[in-house]
Amino acid sequence: MVDCDPEILKREMLSYHVKHGFVDADELLDFIDTYWKLRVPRAQVCPEHTPPAEYIVDSFFETVQDSVCWANRGGGKTLLGALSTWLDTVFKSGCATKILGGSQEQSKRMYEHLTGEGDGWGMVTQDFRHLLRGEMLAHRTVLNNQSNIQILTASSKSVRGAHPQKIKLDEVDEMDPNIYEAALLVPQTKRGIKASVQIFSTMHRTYGLMDQVISEAARSGYKVYKWCIFDVMEKCPEWRVCDECELWEDCQGKARHADGFYSIEDAISKKRQVSRDTWLCEMLCFQPSQEGLIYKEFDMALHVV
Repeated sequence: MVDCDPEILKREMLSYHVKHGFVDADELLDFIDTYWKLRVPRAQVCPEHTPPAEYIVDSFFETVQDSVCWANRGGGKTLLGALSTWLDTVFKSGCATKILGGSQEQSKRMYEHLTGEGDGWGMVTQDFRHLLRGEMLAHRTVLNNQSNIQILTASSKSVRGAHPQKIKLDEVDEMDPNIYEAALLVPQTKRGIKASVQIFSTMHRTYGLMDQVISEAARSGYKVYKWCIFDVMEKCPEWRVCDECELWEDCQGKARHADGFYSIEDAISKKRQVSRDTWLCEMLCFQPSQEGLIYKEFDMALHVV
């Protein structure tokens, strides 16, 4: 039996899925693992949270129209936003996506996960170059299948104009509320592809925009995907002693069931470096930090008539 070149097999697999799509979640996630060596965490670690893989699957198969990914710092939300964008662009003909960050720099970060520049992951590998129409530009990428990705600047003018099917809003807690409101009107359903608003952010501002988005998610029709550092953490090895671990206070053994990428040692280091409020808010996705407030006990619902 003659061994087949792995690169030839990968090209054939890509061509097959471009033509036929994916039959289910497992086939899609296995493709991601094969092409980008990216294992999207699938395990249900925290009972009240969502495995990041659920967002990727729901987004690609369009079982959820509008969504919010509320995740920890370093939890891969920008990377997964880029991944879902590239999957839509490659496997859905005529799919247009606009990416808007809380700043121009934040918009670039999601795009760099496509190009591989900076510390980006690099979704557009050599395997996919033949699908491009011309070069990837700093503000726009176009494919032969009529799909495209456009990077927006954080200005009111940039969010007005053409109406693609998808818009990705990254780090909305840093976004101007007026620009955010205008961006919500961008997407429109066309060519059999559903309109979709997808939001990605930590929630680190008390009464900030992300706080408002989450509070109004049910009324606005958003599905909330929430994951914390333990949901994306690497599996904790049996040799580690739980009661001697600095994460035990919050972990309580949950990391034994994890299947993610975040280093345990990095997590311990971060916990040592920041305040308890910051750790709870930005890494465990609890309520926004109360640091800096004059009256930490103030509650809008309770104290305002």
